[in-house]
Amino acid sequence: MIFNPNDLIKKEGEFVFSDKVEAIAHPCLTKDVIKEFWNNFTFGLSELTVKKTNEFIFTVGDAKAVPLNGNSYSINIEKTGVCVYAENERDLLHGYMTLLDRLVVTDVDEKSAVTAECAVISDKALAKNRMIHFCVFPETELWELQRFVRFCAALKYTHIVVEFWGMLKYDSLEELSWEFAFTKDEIRPIISEGKDLGLEFIPMFNHWGHAAASRALHGKHVVLDQNPALQSFFSPDGWCWDIKKPKVKSLLRYIREELCELCGEGEYFHIGLDEAYGFEFTDESIKTICSYINELSEEMRAKGRRVIAWGDMFLYKHKHYNEKNRYTCNAPTAEIEKYMLDNISRDVIIGDWQYRVDEPPAETSLVFKNAGFDT
Repeated sequence: MIFNPNDLIKKEGEFVFSDKVEAIAHPCLTKDVIKEFWNNFTFGLSELTVKKTNEFIFTVGDAKAVPLNGNSYSINIEKTGVCVYAENERDLLHGYMTLLDRLVVTDVDEKSAVTAECAVISDKALAKNRMIHFCVFPETELWELQRFVRFCAALKYTHIVVEFWGMLKYDSLEELSWEFAFTKDEIRPIISEGKDLGLEFIPMFNHWGHAAASRALHGKHVVLDQNPALQSFFSPDGWCWDIKKPKVKSLLRYIREELCELCGEGEYFHIGLDEAYGFEFTDESIKTICSYINELSEEMRAKGRRVIAWGDMFLYKHKHYNEKNRYTCNAPTAEIEKYMLDNISRDVIIGDWQYRVDEPPAETSLVFKNAGFDT
């Protein structure tokens, strides 16, 4: 997999890496997982040791840093050495990943060796935040989650939204997780490794629909299958949290606190809110959900985080939409769409998920953008 950077100037020759590579690098590139990435990307032919420097560089051999000129990082590959240069940790990590991506195995003196073509590479992402959402299902194994995190780091994502579908053991309520769910102590090393790779983890818990922690309305219910006596926390069908009740709000607050502690410092919290099937859109219920969303936004803002919410429950399927795109829109009328968009805080970030958008533009995203939401 070869990235196409903004600027790539190829030069004659190649740099040959030894089986024992000694680098000078910023401390963010001295972590064990960084060295493991090196060994894996060099096909087991090379091991990395690093001497620390306070500069945001990664150098092997003799090569000078190339000025950024508005880019996030630069890479200079000479016949005599390699230098990756940036102005902060995340950009340096991304430059390191690009360097790894350019390593190849060739025959040098009739032996396999790791090389990189001589070139000057400069790059900058088109989008500052590049987020991805991952569901941890009962079928998910820890190694799959770790592999996903590592893959996201290699692809230079900046944030991962992790959604545990009954698969994380909480202190606030035992029935929130299946008996075979992962403990926090099992998840923490994966989060720690992801942070070492430059990723920020966004905690997520669905605060409206999907309260069953299942994908389908009539699937298993993580709480009620284990303890039917807790029915009063939910809507009659069990699919939505009954957010009118103080005990429900209190439980969800404890969950947010646990997830924030697990994921560590960050800028966001994802409250879900998608596919709240069976929700009755009355004047009172609409006011209640808008008020609750704003309440959550204020609470998270006080903690230095912005709330992210899925947008399907706020959308009406207008007749002028492109029929080929099959948008998911769960607001029953255009008037309800307008009321909800008018009464939700603009501090809330809308995640406009759609299963099918075959032809641009994504008209639903434009609805949110035109209403003044970060989307």
